[in-house]
Amino acid sequence: MRLEAARLFGFQHAASLIQTGVRPERAMPAPPATIGGRPTSLGFIAMLNAYRASGGAVSGDALGQLLQDHQRGDHVGLAKLIALGHVFAFEWRGRFWIPMFQLDGRDLSCKPGPSQVRAELPASLSGWAVAAWFAEPNALLEGQRPVDLMDSNSPAVLDAARHSVYADTPAPNVAVVPGREPRRD
Repeated sequence: MRLEAARLFGFQHAASLIQTGVRPERAMPAPPATIGGRPTSLGFIAMLNAYRASGGAVSGDALGQLLQDHQRGDHVGLAKLIALGHVFAFEWRGRFWIPMFQLDGRDLSCKPGPSQVRAELPASLSGWAVAAWFAEPNALLEGQRPVDLMDSNSPAVLDAARHSVYADTPAPNVAVVPGREPRRD
């Protein structure tokens, strides 16, 4: 099954490692890079590694085919899920990638928790920034990653999303003037 999944999602190197008995996660150590706010090659690898334990991240093409194979939809249905905010995706080199923790592994239905958390984050965040928010350690969650807590403590993740502050989004009642300290009203 792992070999078929690796081939389905285009990870030929991982498929060859599985055939030889080497577990891909042991053969490919996580790079020391953080994901960050802007897409980079090392950030993409870090993103894939961050989502591995929760089902990984798959390309939109592969997920569309998987949905069709399981009679749960197709590429058009996936696009609607993204447009309606039921799932989020991030772009990397012209392809959309969907973190699978948003879907139930048994029937590929959308889990409600991730979309509720996404709704609390600023709408202006890119798909990459949203994916990074879920995948990187969060101080409001005692250094744990939101993706790792979604199934066990989604209320805490929802609260962290509500209280997250972004560099480009001033806190309420704070006037930001370039070159000066913020002024509280």
